[in-house]
Amino acid sequence: MFEKLKDSIIQYIYNISQQPVKLHELLEAKRLYDDGMKIEDSKLGFRLKKGRAYVVFLILIHIFIVPIAFVTHHLFILLDCHAAIIIAIIFTAFLFGLFSCFKDWTRDRVSMIRIKQMWRLHFPHFPYDEFEEDISKIYKVALEEDIKNIDLERYILDSLSNT
Repeated sequence: MFEKLKDSIIQYIYNISQQPVKLHELLEAKRLYDDGMKIEDSKLGFRLKKGRAYVVFLILIHIFIVPIAFVTHHLFILLDCHAAIIIAIIFTAFLFGLFSCFKDWTRDRVSMIRIKQMWRLHFPHFPYDEFEEDISKIYKVALEEDIKNIDLERYILDSLSNT
């Protein structure tokens, strides 16, 4: 149930292109993803719709905020107004930080979805789960040997057939 909700959120807040990604861009994005680096949106063909992301984030966060507000309301009545203002400032900063984490989480999720989609396109006979490490190693060797992008697919397929 949660997986379906996560996927529907991703589909709602991202504009995902139907155009294929070039092989070298796919492998570079996969390398960056494995290294924990930020992948440029346009390389994998997706873009965040910021307005929709704010709306979804606000809906999700209000599921937690409203019950907490009901519970702590009487505490804030008893507090000095200065303390309530300071707590509100800290809470607001926390929300902005949480939104940044939300954007990073969705970016990572849509990046992996796009990588797997393009993997099926470029390597239809090599399932992602079985061959992703092997092809990543071959790609690193290809980078060291300065294999041109035109010859990259043939080099990877030849290397896979030799192993």
